[in-house]
Amino acid sequence: MQNDAKTTESARPTAIITGASSGIGEAASRALARAGYDLALIARRRDLLDLCAKQVEEIGTNAYPIVADLADEMQTDEAVREACASLGRVDLLVNNAGYSPGAAIEQFSRQQMRHIFDVNLLSALQLIGSVTPIMRKQGGGRIVNIGSVAGMIPAPLAIPYAASKVGFHAATDALRIELAPFGIKLSLVIPGFVDTAVFDNAREGAKHLREDESNPYRQVMFDLDELAKKNLENPISPDQVAEVILHAATARRPKERYYTPFSAGLQAWFMHLLPARMKDAVLKRVYGTKAYQDDSQRALAPKSLYS
Repeated sequence: MQNDAKTTESARPTAIITGASSGIGEAASRALARAGYDLALIARRRDLLDLCAKQVEEIGTNAYPIVADLADEMQTDEAVREACASLGRVDLLVNNAGYSPGAAIEQFSRQQMRHIFDVNLLSALQLIGSVTPIMRKQGGGRIVNIGSVAGMIPAPLAIPYAASKVGFHAATDALRIELAPFGIKLSLVIPGFVDTAVFDNAREGAKHLREDESNPYRQVMFDLDELAKKNLENPISPDQVAEVILHAATARRPKERYYTPFSAGLQAWFMHLLPARMKDAVLKRVYGTKAYQDDSQRALAPKSLYS
């Protein structure tokens, strides 16, 4: 991997990508490298990050792997300083880092919920705040934020994650207005079900809850697992999302929002039009939940959580 800034010697554009070691971030790294970008790659796992950097350099551009836990404010600050120093300038920031633990709200501590917001929302806003003066001095730049349909279509057992994404969507919309005078353009990419390890990781993280027979949400967890498996029978690939990110980064007039696939946008639009009661009824059928009988004297019936 390269250790010194090469941008001053070449005319290549530059980008910072978070969550770059796997999934969408890794695919976006390859796509941007093929488009000629020098890249600062930020993630937690050194082994996967080095592998991604090697792939980028084999394509023919420079890669600067930076190991950091973006839940930590100081590590985030140090990572962006190192990225800016390595690249020399920042033309593009791709905020992709995030994770989605699956559990009921009563099963999260406040500290655990705060950690989700730190990774999914606050680190991204910190990064945007850090690169804004650089982009402003350069005369402009691009920021591509990776959102989620969970921030638009309600789902059980993902409340902190969904709330962090709702905040991310709202922040992106407001930042487009705030940063427009400086030539900084923001786009939000909202993928549907993507074939990544995120669902396997979420299931593994909540394995102890699935094994706990006293867990009142156990059946709902199983039902949602089956729904996720069905949706992943025909998923979109990280490479497809990466191509959308590349388009948002390079289009002369990028869209404010990109849905991939297009059907994800149609679903979000349809749900937005429905009255709340009708929306709830539709989603209860989708998630397979039945009427919840709060009876401490007997076990919950299968699929009985929400009314």
